[in-house]
Amino acid sequence: MEIRKAKTQGFCFGVAITLKKAEETVAARGDDTVTTLGHIVHNPQMVQSFEDKGLRNAHSVDEVDAGTLFVRAHGLPVEVFDKAEQKGLTIVDATCPMVTKIHVQAEKLRADGYKIVVVGDPNHPEVKGTLSHVPGAWIVQEPADVDLLPRASKVGVVVQSTWSGAGFTEIVQKLSSKYYEVRAVNTICTDTHNRQSQAEDLSTQVEVMVVVGGKTSANTKHLAELAAMRGARSYHIEGADELQAQWFDGVQVAGLMSGASTPGWLVDQVEARMRVLTATEASAAGGA
Repeated sequence: MEIRKAKTQGFCFGVAITLKKAEETVAARGDDTVTTLGHIVHNPQMVQSFEDKGLRNAHSVDEVDAGTLFVRAHGLPVEVFDKAEQKGLTIVDATCPMVTKIHVQAEKLRADGYKIVVVGDPNHPEVKGTLSHVPGAWIVQEPADVDLLPRASKVGVVVQSTWSGAGFTEIVQKLSSKYYEVRAVNTICTDTHNRQSQAEDLSTQVEVMVVVGGKTSANTKHLAELAAMRGARSYHIEGADELQAQWFDGVQVAGLMSGASTPGWLVDQVEARMRVLTATEASAAGGA
């Protein structure tokens, strides 16, 4: 069986920066406690690795009484930063530069008099952080939501960096038909765009697509959905131990790709296991 791998594999730029800073922070902590709000990355292997090194996870800054607050790639709402400072916590900010860019763009648009529209999932931590920078902003998840928005003279639009929902362009077009002036900044991360494009392209070339990444990773889940929409049998797994030989029965070409929070070595493990499983099946068929 031929295995075709997507060009973009391993950690995205933002996750790589975050993990490097986390390694440095945990290594230099001494007796200090280092805590992150929410898992540092949507990958169980990496989460366990950092927990073993002493990185603590909390649900709220109210649970953190001392030490260092490590801010993961998604960033945090402004009020959480303020409370952490009031509590005297040391803050290490590893917010992804692409996420920070969204905050800056939204604030600039608001300063220019635009009513801000954020395209994204209101429950996603990144979006919560963005909304805190532009209080009163409207949130939109699909074109139909535009019909429910109040009147305004002009609106400014930004989008969640890992957005994988309804087409951003379609939403902007609908906003443009409703409002006199619309200024939109496409803040979807290049890595997210590339992976989604590669998922769509590769899935038309293969019979089966294996997507490696945490089950809680929205961007990984969407890659698997895109592959299925293009006709490939799609499997979203977190590790090589989840692979099943019957997935590849009679398959000539399989695809392999990963989410932005998946380390390259994990993809390599999955590829190696896929080769073992198909080689075993081939040997069994030959013996028969």
